[in-house]
Amino acid sequence: MSGRNGLMLGLISAGIGLHAFNQFAIVAAMPLAAAELGGRDWFSWVYSLYFIGSIAGGTSAAYLRDRLGVKSSLFWSMALFSLGGLMAVLAPSFFFIVAGRLLQGIADGLIVAICYSLIPANFSSAVTAKVFAVEATVWAVAALLGPLIGGLLAEAFSWHAAFLAVTPFLILLGLFTLLTTPETGSAAKAAFAPLAVALCVTASFIFALSSATGVIGWQVACLVLGSLALSLTVTTDGKLGPRLFPAGAFRLGSVLGHGFWMLFLMSAGHASGATYLALIIRDVWGIGPAAVGYIVVAMALTWSAVAMASSRIKSLKGRHFAMRAGPLFQLAGFLMIAISIDVREILLVVLSQMAIGTGFGLSWAAINQASMEAAGDEERDRASALLPTMSTAGYAVGSALAGMIAAATGLTRQLSQGDPGQVAYWLYGTSAAAALVTFLLGFGVRLKAGNKG
Repeated sequence: MSGRNGLMLGLISAGIGLHAFNQFAIVAAMPLAAAELGGRDWFSWVYSLYFIGSIAGGTSAAYLRDRLGVKSSLFWSMALFSLGGLMAVLAPSFFFIVAGRLLQGIADGLIVAICYSLIPANFSSAVTAKVFAVEATVWAVAALLGPLIGGLLAEAFSWHAAFLAVTPFLILLGLFTLLTTPETGSAAKAAFAPLAVALCVTASFIFALSSATGVIGWQVACLVLGSLALSLTVTTDGKLGPRLFPAGAFRLGSVLGHGFWMLFLMSAGHASGATYLALIIRDVWGIGPAAVGYIVVAMALTWSAVAMASSRIKSLKGRHFAMRAGPLFQLAGFLMIAISIDVREILLVVLSQMAIGTGFGLSWAAINQASMEAAGDEERDRASALLPTMSTAGYAVGSALAGMIAAATGLTRQLSQGDPGQVAYWLYGTSAAAALVTFLLGFGVRLKAGNKG
């Protein structure tokens, strides 16, 4: 792409790159920061509050964008992101890192949601699949280089420096924001839905509380209460205040509803299996951190390669076939990981990761595009802005579910003995069940005729 399309693609890629690199670059620094500042007991909250902030930002993005404009909302989000990063870099105590990550999560949720909302208004359906393929590549590069650069900065200077690794993406996002004049849809301005946003944040916080203790009863209660809060968010949306979600969101039988559920379940299933994957690989096979990292990253790299290849599929029938085949690859991948851990075959783990990445690469862009197209003209921008938030919510639920399974089955105790036992079947069986439901939901998601990739 060149000209205006190239600049818009640069803007969206810089936003997605900032989001991805921000997650991966601090992986090596966090254990060092926790050890120096005495934050081991609060370690999980660095990630939990980040996800909570991201959901809060993502659900408020359409309103902020329509009130302030695209450029102003992006610049204010970048300022908030920078403030959060500065708090982490200069942190005198671990509390400042936790608070800084919360601010970065809010800003990150805003930036990614705004970038997604710009796709349908600035790119024709004919190139949307290619846009998502490029974003998958950006994500894969961030997954590959983020831990490496963050680790090198932490080793060469200190853990403080790792929080500066995202600076180039922040600068690029600012430059592209200045150079572009993004178009927005013709929909009426989005209204702020405080009750729905508050319920989403409350549900996320309840899920985060599940990791506060290893008591299984507490974790089950948090999972149930969090699910009830999410259900209440959906059922009361538009009845008690302005609507947050577009019409048809989560409704079975509608393309948009099936699309939202697929994004949520694919993310939840992956998080359920991926949360403890690195720990399992390290303890079962005794592999060093660098090798573990690249086994985990194999999923993202495969996702990128397959997404680029599948974006070249021209026929509507072919794109539907690929989209619906994706969850089956994930199903196979999750089952293969469980078996590979049981039989101690590391090569099978790598192949499993590649199968899961293939599933994402075949399906993700098409599901997002179909969801965007299914929303009415008045709600398309709002639906597009909420798509990454559905994924974030899925990861929050999946991580909480993984923690509950680990506590109930004594995973960490068994891993300390180098034997996860049958726990892997519970973790990845749950992921496989989510993939199976996603496959069935895929038959209700359809791209519009004439919108070829």
